[in-house]
Amino acid sequence: MAKKRQRLQIAFDASIDPKIAEALSLHFEIVTPDQESDLVISGGGAIQAKINAICDAGMELTQFDTSTVRSLNVAQRLRLMEEKVVRYVHDLLDMDNFEIRLLDQRSGALELVIAENLSPLKIGEVIFAKETENGICGLVAVTGKSYICPDVHDEPLYKTGLDSASSSLTVPLWMNDKIIGVFNAESKTKNAFDDNDRRMAEIFGRYIASAMHTLDLLVVERYTTNEEVSKNILGELEEPLKLIADLSKALLASGVEDETAKKLIEASNTVEQRLIACTGGPQTILDADRAGFIKADPRLKGKTVLVADDEEVLRLGVRDVMSKLGFEVTVCIDGTETYEILKETKAAEKQFDLIISDIRMPGLNGYEVFHAATEFWPDQVVVLMTGFGYDPHHSIMRASQEGMHTVLFKPFRTDQLIEIVQKACRKKVEN
Repeated sequence: MAKKRQRLQIAFDASIDPKIAEALSLHFEIVTPDQESDLVISGGGAIQAKINAICDAGMELTQFDTSTVRSLNVAQRLRLMEEKVVRYVHDLLDMDNFEIRLLDQRSGALELVIAENLSPLKIGEVIFAKETENGICGLVAVTGKSYICPDVHDEPLYKTGLDSASSSLTVPLWMNDKIIGVFNAESKTKNAFDDNDRRMAEIFGRYIASAMHTLDLLVVERYTTNEEVSKNILGELEEPLKLIADLSKALLASGVEDETAKKLIEASNTVEQRLIACTGGPQTILDADRAGFIKADPRLKGKTVLVADDEEVLRLGVRDVMSKLGFEVTVCIDGTETYEILKETKAAEKQFDLIISDIRMPGLNGYEVFHAATEFWPDQVVVLMTGFGYDPHHSIMRASQEGMHTVLFKPFRTDQLIEIVQKACRKKVEN
C-alpha cells in the first residue's frame, strides 16, 4: 500500500555527520525546520550519538556481501540477518521483547519473521493488515502510523504477545514508500515507551525493511536463475537429441535390426524425459522415471508418513516413493487439510512416524504445520520442502530453531529423498 514519502526534519544542536545525513536521505525526504514534517529528530549530543550509532548499524545491516550471501542456504541467510537485528535492537533500542512481521502482499497477512521472547499465535490464527479485529499490528500496517500503548490492559486492540505484558510500541516498516511489515516491541512495565523510542524505532525500522527486502531479492534471483538455466539447457539439447532419435529410427525403418539403434532411441528418450523433469521447476522429482526400481526397506515396512503438498505432481511422486519403500502413506493437498488430519490422528491416540510437508501451501504454511505437529507430539520428526530455497514465511529458520530435522530443496532426486527419510526415521528410533 503506497504512501507519500515520509518527511524527516533533523534538528540537532551540532551539525550532523554528512555520512549519516546521506544514509537517512535514502529512506526519508529531508526537510528544513520551516517545512512540514512527519518525523523530527532533535536534541543534544546523546541523542545525536544514538542516531549516529543506529545509522551505522543500519548501513552494516543493509550492506551485504552479495557473493557471500548467495553461497548461503535459506536458514544461514536468515540466521545472519536475525543475529544482527536482535543484537542491534537490544544494544541500540534497548528493547528485549519484540517481533518483526512482514506483509504478504497477496493475502494481506502479517507473517512472523523474527520473534524475541514473544509468544506465537495459536495454530490457524492470522493477523491481517486491517484496521479492526487484527490487533495493533494490523492497524499500524494499514495506517502507516506508529502506535504507543501505555497500558495493554486498557487497550481493546491489544493481542497477547509477551507474557505479563503491560505496554507496547508498534511501528510500520517502510520500503520504497510502501509498508512491508511492522516492528512490535513489548514491556512488562507500564509506560515503557515514549516518543523518543518511537522515533528511534521508526528510523531503524527503515534499515530492517531494506535488509529484509535485499535478502528476499537474492532468494528470488536464485529461484529465477535456476529456472532460466534449466530451460536454456533443455533448449540447447532438444535439437541434437531429436537428431539422434530420428537417425536411429531411420536405420530401423530401413530394415536393419540394429540393437545399437534401439538403444540410442531409448537413451535419447530417457535423456529428454530427465531434462523435462529437471526443467519443470521445483515441483518435480528429477529422476522420477527411475522410481520403479526402488526396493522396499524392511525397516520402514508398516511405518506411517503424512505427505502434504498442494502441487499434485510432486505430492503423488513423493507418495509413490514412500509406498515403494514400505510406508503407509496419507496425502494432504493443503495446510488446512493437513492440520485436520493431525488433529484426528491425535484424537485417535496415534502418531505418524514421519511428516513431509511443503513450506508454501494454502491454509497453514510449513512452519505452522511443523509447530502443530510438535505441539501434538514433541518428538515428531518433520521434513520440510521448498523450491530453490524459496521460503516466503521464513519457516525454515523458525522451525530449525525449534528442532526441525532437515529441509529438502526442490527439485530433488529420488535418492536424496530416500536418504533423508531413512535418516529421519533412524533419528526417531534413537530418540
